[in-house]
Amino acid sequence: MRVPRKRRSPIVETQMISLADIAFLIIFFFMVTSSFMRDQLGVVLPVLARSDKTNAQIMVMVDKDEKIYLNGQQVGGADALEREIKGLLAGKTGSKETEVRLRCDKSLKYPAYRPAFEAISRAGGVIAVMHDLPH
Repeated sequence: MRVPRKRRSPIVETQMISLADIAFLIIFFFMVTSSFMRDQLGVVLPVLARSDKTNAQIMVMVDKDEKIYLNGQQVGGADALEREIKGLLAGKTGSKETEVRLRCDKSLKYPAYRPAFEAISRAGGVIAVMHDLPH
């Protein structure tokens, strides 16, 4: 008489405990390395030499109160500045002829002087020098 043998099927079980350990180790690794990198993210920007050498006949100034001046006279805003510069640059074509000097107060952030910057560009001017106003 023949005794039937029981077939053993292979165990198809995945050990989830070891996968959870690995996942927590990876999370811990990224948490530790990211906290070390946080202190080293400072970017040192290059310092350029100052230059006042330009033949620009048009000067635009933006003071600390965000008021815009064209050749020493206050203008109403960026749209008025654009119209005035278009008038001053009428008939001029070369980059040297269309130079505009832009001076801004040191405390201003980009959004404060951006309208003047864009108005000069829309009017066809080339920004020759951009620097701080003396305090």
